[in-house]
Amino acid sequence: MWLMSPLSRKEEPPMLAQMDFIFHAMREARSYMPMHRHRCYELVYYREGTGSTRLHELEYRYEPNTYTVIPPGMMHDERRFCDTDVVFIGFSQLGRDMPVLTHGLFQDAPSSPILRLLLDIKTEMQEKKAYYGQKLNLRLSEMLIEHARSVSPVLADQTDDNLLYARTFMDENLGQKIAVEDLAALAGYSYDHFRHLFKKKFGVSPIQYLIDKRLEKARSLLRHTSLPVTSVALECGFSSDAQFCTMFKRELGETPRAFRQNSYRSL
Repeated sequence: MWLMSPLSRKEEPPMLAQMDFIFHAMREARSYMPMHRHRCYELVYYREGTGSTRLHELEYRYEPNTYTVIPPGMMHDERRFCDTDVVFIGFSQLGRDMPVLTHGLFQDAPSSPILRLLLDIKTEMQEKKAYYGQKLNLRLSEMLIEHARSVSPVLADQTDDNLLYARTFMDENLGQKIAVEDLAALAGYSYDHFRHLFKKKFGVSPIQYLIDKRLEKARSLLRHTSLPVTSVALECGFSSDAQFCTMFKRELGETPRAFRQNSYRSL
């Protein structure tokens, strides 16, 4: 009995990501790579050696057969305690079907599927046979699926932690310019997936949550201080008093000045 593929002849299996670079190197003991960032995802695999790496503000200790996943824009460094054999690959996301890539340090399975696929990618790059570009992205997609399968049992807890971290960051930095793209990178998700997870967890989109918190702070300042409306706007992270007044009236039904006057009358 033959089993038919759900794909038609003209369809091709979707690629989850596109490779940007791959390097294999031996790093000397007691060497250090200062904090830096990339515009793409990076997976760093430690074949041999021990050391530490910081991803944003969290420090991890790497050992043989562990690897880190680092999202675009995340600051990270690397300190080697002894000679370290490392393979690192950079890649960009294609479409919305790529598995969730939570940042952190992970252990490869005993059969080393992540390393095996990395070495296959390296060989393809060196030999450059026909269609090697497609083969690279195919192997890369396989590697991301292997990673997603290995971390799926703990993904729910990590997701909650990452979303809470992003929300706390917003709460503590209301007066600063905050982009959802940066929050997504900080939490280790794509832009669209972060928005989906955040709304599912907290009931509102990241943008709406930020607006609500800024307006909540603005109402408190209007009630309990004599700060000018322009100062209140800047203190709460709005780009101008015009933007602040427009959004305040749209969300609350009255201008900031009217809200302040009505608050005084109610005292």
